[in-house]
Amino acid sequence: VFILLCSLAAALFFELGPVLHGPSIRFGLPIGVVTFVVYLLLLKSLEEGEVSVNVTVFRMNFVVSSALAVVLLGEILTVRKIFGLLLCFGAILMLLIAAPSRNRGKHTGLRYSVPACLLAGGLNILVKTALTAGALTVQLLLFRYCVVAVLAALWHLLSRGRNSPGTGTVYQLALLSAAAMMFSLYFTFAALRIGEVALVIPINQLAFVFSAAGAVLIFKEQMSKPKLLALILAVASIVTIA
Repeated sequence: VFILLCSLAAALFFELGPVLHGPSIRFGLPIGVVTFVVYLLLLKSLEEGEVSVNVTVFRMNFVVSSALAVVLLGEILTVRKIFGLLLCFGAILMLLIAAPSRNRGKHTGLRYSVPACLLAGGLNILVKTALTAGALTVQLLLFRYCVVAVLAALWHLLSRGRNSPGTGTVYQLALLSAAAMMFSLYFTFAALRIGEVALVIPINQLAFVFSAAGAVLIFKEQMSKPKLLALILAVASIVTIA
């Protein structure tokens, strides 16, 4: 809801084109449905399993996007891109190895994070197609999150009694995360408009590098050798691809 309000405010106050923009509506509605399903699957995976396993599996969606971009969009798969993707895959593998052994063998949450990964990979291609077809960035966000907000509200009503109401802290964090996501998505969409999916998405998905660093600094998580190697491989992947 907060990111929906941020999108509406940006479209109205900064005059970033007409709010009721045809291509943005046509693509924003199906993109919103897929986005909601992806979010729901990812959150379900985190209810069952660990962040270190399920989020890293989910972040592999750039591999799906890169493969689909070559097949569907005719993007060229250069040697540098291949090497960069291999380095990033190695980083994700190291993070999986770094997961606690008691959870690694259970595959907990993977029944949700794996389909979320596959759907997110296709979602990136759909967004690229929308932007190529003339959809406006902020308007696409607006209608995307209109659908997400409506579906989330319906889901909440249907599951009433199982979910407790949010606290003030939850709403504050939701507002802050919405502002951060708005800027992140805006720059991602801007990059997708002029750049290749196989280049933009891998760099975007390597955000877990900053998450890992933040977890060590803020939550005092241990920086094991596999995690450190994963960060080094991730940075090497960014440098190689970019």
